Amino acid sequence: MRLLAALTVATGVVFAAGCATAARGSARPAAGAPAAPPAEQTAAPATAPGPEQAVKTSAPRTIEQQDPQLGAALKELAVLPTPERLRQVAERYRTLGILDAAFEHYRRATVLDARDGAAYEGLARVWRDWGFPDIALSAAHRAVFIAPDSASVHNTLGTVLQALGQFENAAAEYEQASRLDPRAAYAVSNLCYLSFLDGRFEQAVATCRSALAVDPAFLAARNNLALAHAAAGQLDLARTEFLDAGGGAQASFNMGIVYMAGRDYARAEAAFDDASNADPTMTIARVRAADARRLAGIAAREAAGESK
Repeated sequence: MRLLAALTVATGVVFAAGCATAARGSARPAAGAPAAPPAEQTAAPATAPGPEQAVKTSAPRTIEQQDPQLGAALKELAVLPTPERLRQVAERYRTLGILDAAFEHYRRATVLDARDGAAYEGLARVWRDWGFPDIALSAAHRAVFIAPDSASVHNTLGTVLQALGQFENAAAEYEQASRLDPRAAYAVSNLCYLSFLDGRFEQAVATCRSALAVDPAFLAARNNLALAHAAAGQLDLARTEFLDAGGGAQASFNMGIVYMAGRDYARAEAAFDDASNADPTMTIARVRAADARRLAGIAAREAAGESK
């Protein structure tokens, strides 16, 4: 039986929440509709001061002002808009969790160059991160069509297929990514996580160790190895790997995954909430907390049905 089929992997991705003048990372368009960034919000004083009142006010700083990397990328883009510069801005927005702005800049890149495979890959990732893998699939396939020799785009297509529950097709894409780039530890780590989801824990442990052999510093692979150990009942080994991967919000998130694997949804939700409270930019923790609540509801309804 496949375990945790509702969970998806996000390899090599930093899940964070960001805001311009308001939190925008969770904003999602209606299914099938193009995303448009919401209007910037500004705050006005409740009572405008008269000319005789020398009241100094400061406008809220936007994320574009707060993040030097984003600010520099936007300045370069303003000088000369190119697909590459649009993607750089989009990727920074996505790293910061501002998906609507990321989407718009990826979209603009495809308008300038209809054969920009990396831009279509970016669009697929945003749709996937928004929770619409069915819409992401078209962009992911187009990216692979344009750039068939890119390990990254095959890996992204794999994550979309995995989110759709197409595990065998996802594995084929991860394997292709690994063949194209033997140094792509992220693709091997995704194969490990896929084995974990599919209940093949010994295979997951072996595959994650292979990923760590490629890149010993790759934390996603170490986290996935810990998950495989935990699912196999090897909790001491799991704790060791989690500690090696880091503590704090990430450790709470990882324990939430472990509880989810054991179908202890109440503890899973609490652990994900702890992670989100410890690091408010970890939007994936809020997503997983919602998953835990949903699965708890399903389990409760099933239990109620069996008791009748």
